[in-house]
Amino acid sequence: MCNGSKNFCVVSWNVRGLGDSDKCAIVKDALISVNPSVICLQETKLHHISLFQARSFLPPNFAKTIHFVSATGTRGGILTAWNAKTFVLDGFISRRHTLTTAFSSTESQHQFTITNVYAPSDHRDSKVFLEDLLELRPHIKGAWILAGYFNLIRDAADKNSGHVNHACPGLLGVPTAGWRNAPAYSPRGVLGEVLSY
Repeated sequence: MCNGSKNFCVVSWNVRGLGDSDKCAIVKDALISVNPSVICLQETKLHHISLFQARSFLPPNFAKTIHFVSATGTRGGILTAWNAKTFVLDGFISRRHTLTTAFSSTESQHQFTITNVYAPSDHRDSKVFLEDLLELRPHIKGAWILAGYFNLIRDAADKNSGHVNHACPGLLGVPTAGWRNAPAYSPRGVLGEVLSY
């Protein structure tokens, strides 16, 4: 993403748990290697994140600038962290499956909002999840980035098995007009990673 004339890096990663110290070290090393400006982690499986714990998996200049949504049992957990030298947090909205953070640049007048997503795996909850996303729109400042794990397909052709439950809400038929960086698809056809508006 471009911040005035300066580029910045947003990393979105479904880490599938941060309870193991070896895994935390791997995550931290990988994050340091890409030099991100904002980090969006999904499925942390953490109920609480202390400063000590944050330092075990985040680059040094990110451990004190985080917001997170706690895991429910052994599922979920969302974390957004940012480099305070680059961005100031203007506000945030926490929901069960999303964490929305609004930022201003420390170097320009640029503002943007990131919604970090870890969508429900039980598709009976998908409709409420999608309605929650729509309700966020009036609160968005500047460009809007949706990052994370959506656990939904966009098109029946994206499904490996060909078995599509049409009664299950999803992103089938949701228009992408106006969205930059067209939706990314994983090899399994799951809507993934980053959309920006």
